[in-house]
Amino acid sequence: MKKGFLATLMISAGIIACQPAPQAAKEEHKNTFSKATTQKTSKKSSKEKEFLKALGAQDKWQKACSNPVQVAPEGVDVTKFIEEMKATIKYPADGKLVGDWKKGESLALLPKEYKALYGRKGGSKKGNCYACHCGDPRIIACGNIGPSLRGYGKKGIDPKMTYDRIYNPWAQVPCSTMFRFGYHGLLSPEEIADIVAYLHDPESPINK
Repeated sequence: MKKGFLATLMISAGIIACQPAPQAAKEEHKNTFSKATTQKTSKKSSKEKEFLKALGAQDKWQKACSNPVQVAPEGVDVTKFIEEMKATIKYPADGKLVGDWKKGESLALLPKEYKALYGRKGGSKKGNCYACHCGDPRIIACGNIGPSLRGYGKKGIDPKMTYDRIYNPWAQVPCSTMFRFGYHGLLSPEEIADIVAYLHDPESPINK
């Protein structure tokens, strides 16, 4: 009887001895949580530094437009503002402001949008026009932040005005929320000319 009891006691003691001490487990959990928190804080801090760096690198016009509640840049001569923005616009070397509408379509559509329409690879993430606008009536999932582009080429708008508006919208509407594609170098002058063609060409789906 005593031998059986002692054997049971020894086995129980061995099992307990093999288990990690509660305090050690707590410390391990604490260290793991602390490490994860530190990494998360580090990533957040890095993003904040990048944001502050970008904020500090703003040109005077961007700073003037950074107040979200104003319509026009505060304390800035709007006429001078527009003149300086117009001066930033660069045109294609061949002087053609209306390029190839099919190339423009490929720039305007995301790859998934292009494949949905044509069943093959194409499209680009550079323009992403349908995030803010509607245009091609075949594309139902489109944005309404900007005006509709359907039938754009039938409205009698000067292609140069369209080109300038895409290159640097601030040359026409100070502090516009539209991205300044040419000003920031996301689209080349030739690519912008192709998007102008996509908007103006009678054969473009935009104008069907």
